[in-house]
Amino acid sequence: MHSFGILVLAAGQSSRFGSDKLMAEMADNRPMIAHSLAPLLTLAKDNNLELCVITRADNQPLINFLKFEDINYSLCSDAHLGMGHSIAYGVRSHQLWQGWMVALADMPNINIALLTALLEKIRHNPSEIIRPAFTRNKKIKPAHPVYFPRQYGYSLSRLTGDNGAKTIIKQQKLITQFDGHIIEENILIDMDTPESIKKAHHLKSNAPIR
Repeated sequence: MHSFGILVLAAGQSSRFGSDKLMAEMADNRPMIAHSLAPLLTLAKDNNLELCVITRADNQPLINFLKFEDINYSLCSDAHLGMGHSIAYGVRSHQLWQGWMVALADMPNINIALLTALLEKIRHNPSEIIRPAFTRNKKIKPAHPVYFPRQYGYSLSRLTGDNGAKTIIKQQKLITQFDGHIIEENILIDMDTPESIKKAHHLKSNAPIR
């Protein structure tokens, strides 16, 4: 029996960013996606989980990076139609998994502590949708990565458009703390503009991918 796996969505057009944000250099001169992938790869390696990056066929710089780093990836031909298509393609391509952790490639502040807490929650609640969340203005804001158990596979495989899996997520178990500390918003922030990189005040020093 296959365990669950990790799908990393890296097929966006970066329209708000103005250029390929995933290859944009961070403070240490490594591309954003290197920071986003490092803790996910650590989680996958330490727990014998499969990981696959879903991207577009026309993003050659990213493909070259993934090949050089020997990171598993797959090309989604209709990714330009929206995130829903990328998720659906990723799930259809990995139907034997018992669940799917859907992560975003533009979250460079994500860390292994949060992912480990998420994994622990998944193991105790394997049939629940689980995701991390932070507090803003006294309101709980869900974020990524999101874990979907196998019973949602069919619905996920039929997603379209740019709303992702919002239509599927109705009730979910949220992780708002790990190690007794409230999850900080900057850990779960995704980068949509060049200014957002400059404001990333909590850039951790991930271990190099290789």
